[in-house]
Amino acid sequence: MKRVINLSLIIFTMLCSTIIKASDVLSVKIENSSTINVSLTNTAKGQKLYLKDYSGTILFNMTLEATSSYRKYFNLSAVNNGIYFVETETEFNLRITPVIKNEKGIALIDNSAITIFKPKVLVENSIVKTMMVTAEKSPLYISVYDNDGILLIKEKIEEEGPIFQRAYDFSEVPTGKYIMYFSIKDRTFTKEVNI
Repeated sequence: MKRVINLSLIIFTMLCSTIIKASDVLSVKIENSSTINVSLTNTAKGQKLYLKDYSGTILFNMTLEATSSYRKYFNLSAVNNGIYFVETETEFNLRITPVIKNEKGIALIDNSAITIFKPKVLVENSIVKTMMVTAEKSPLYISVYDNDGILLIKEKIEEEGPIFQRAYDFSEVPTGKYIMYFSIKDRTFTKEVNI
């Protein structure tokens, strides 16, 4: 019963956090044949805005302050043809919008913007509770390392539903710092826990 209550509290906390942050809006629009208009509303302090190329090289990086609106224009006339990504990162998620540039200009792919939710980790005594919304139909890989870089846990989770949840018992290991890696597709999220 205690586990059900704790699990319910974690889910409730995550849903509340997502609802609170759901009011921030990202809009990416084509201005002309070489310029995109990126607008954000209700940005949070520390929210990041990136422009990346297909290989992941960061072409633009800015950390934002809390504000009701922010606008940035990106002129892609000087970059090579290819696929670029406008990304925003908050404490809770990443939003990614691909932009294609070719000889004719730039374009957005309909319905190609995605949101990736970051994992949540809660430590209670020696139990580490994890939760992650996995909207992607891709396997989730989790690995846990101690402070010396020794691998303690490695697992691959497939088709478990939209919400991944696990509790890990750290009562048999020494107190200290542990690093958890959550990898889905080409993204890896790192969480540090202290036991």
